[in-house]
Amino acid sequence: MESLKTSIKIKLKEISDCIFNQIQEPLQDHIGGLYGGEWGQLLFLCYYAKFSEDRQIKKIAEEYAERLLSHKNLENLSHTFCDGYSGLLYLFEFLKENDLMNIDIDDVESVLETYVIHCMQYNISLKNYDFMHGALGAGYYFLKKGNNKSPLYELIDFLYNTAEKDIHTKCFKWKSPLSENGELGYNIALSHGMSSIVLFLSHMIKKGFKNDKIFELLENTVNYIFSQERDVNQYGSFFPSQSLENNIEHSKIKSRLGWCYGDLGVAYSLWFAGNIVCNNEWTNKGLEVLLHSTQRRDLADEFFIDVGICHGASGIAMMFKRMYLETNHPDFINATDFWMQKTLDIATFPDGLAGYKTLRKEFICDYCLLTGITGIGMILISYLMDGNQSWDELFLL
Repeated sequence: MESLKTSIKIKLKEISDCIFNQIQEPLQDHIGGLYGGEWGQLLFLCYYAKFSEDRQIKKIAEEYAERLLSHKNLENLSHTFCDGYSGLLYLFEFLKENDLMNIDIDDVESVLETYVIHCMQYNISLKNYDFMHGALGAGYYFLKKGNNKSPLYELIDFLYNTAEKDIHTKCFKWKSPLSENGELGYNIALSHGMSSIVLFLSHMIKKGFKNDKIFELLENTVNYIFSQERDVNQYGSFFPSQSLENNIEHSKIKSRLGWCYGDLGVAYSLWFAGNIVCNNEWTNKGLEVLLHSTQRRDLADEFFIDVGICHGASGIAMMFKRMYLETNHPDFINATDFWMQKTLDIATFPDGLAGYKTLRKEFICDYCLLTGITGIGMILISYLMDGNQSWDELFLL
């Protein structure tokens, strides 16, 4: 354990050096948002300042925030949680709530919220519920802020009215884009699919919303996810990447380990929802799948390629660490340690960032929170700070 922590400290210093060097450079014309842009680096700086207890780093973070806020193209951002104002507004609330930084946007906050609502309504007209790129991400911010319930009820009505309902099986489901070419189908994954709906509804209930539609939506969406379960002994995973209803051949393939797609995200949504509504069947199934996933350690067999949060080793470690913090089950901390070690082992690129590159058709240097070294750095900090991983709520956990 101590040797692992020592190695993590060394790697964290390398990552922080890369990020400190990067933020000294002039900002790009497009600074992006929370997951894919420079704002993720602000989150890292705030946490690194807290971890190191270095006031100079906190000052650097504050100066960097001012640079980002004064960027000439900030007004051209989208509304999305991944790369737009929904994610930024959520980040500002999170930083303030955790005494990491208070970013004053009082003079423009109402304008930005109006814009986000307008874009959310446009997504609703397109039937685009996607958490990262559509309506749910906007709703997640308003749920966090707690000052305007109207967009949340609008989202509930949208989900209820557009759901394909099977009254016999009590299943609700929705189609969404499965690929960049616009192919539509059913998706149960966390990042873009129905597991994000389950988590969003569960967070609403946790916040005190008692609308009957919310409970009906939750139960019937979970029913659909259960209908997608298959024989783990035959396929190697409990659930497909998307849905058994889409491509028959694709549905036979073992789904990956990762935050974005596969058993981890689906099972976490079942476990979390079960705890919120006291449904032992959901909780037990989620726990069964997650514990089984701790034994999936063949890197090639798990479609394992890189290290970022989205679909890499650090994101797997994040998921297992969250479950350890919730359950104190030793299998989860053992799996966390395994994937933390793999996160360190794969820093093998001499021309990479602290040894890391991200695969996007080819391997590239990547600073992003979702796929690059900023997210890896956050995982390393959280490991060294033991139970402090509250920032994973930015990923619906």
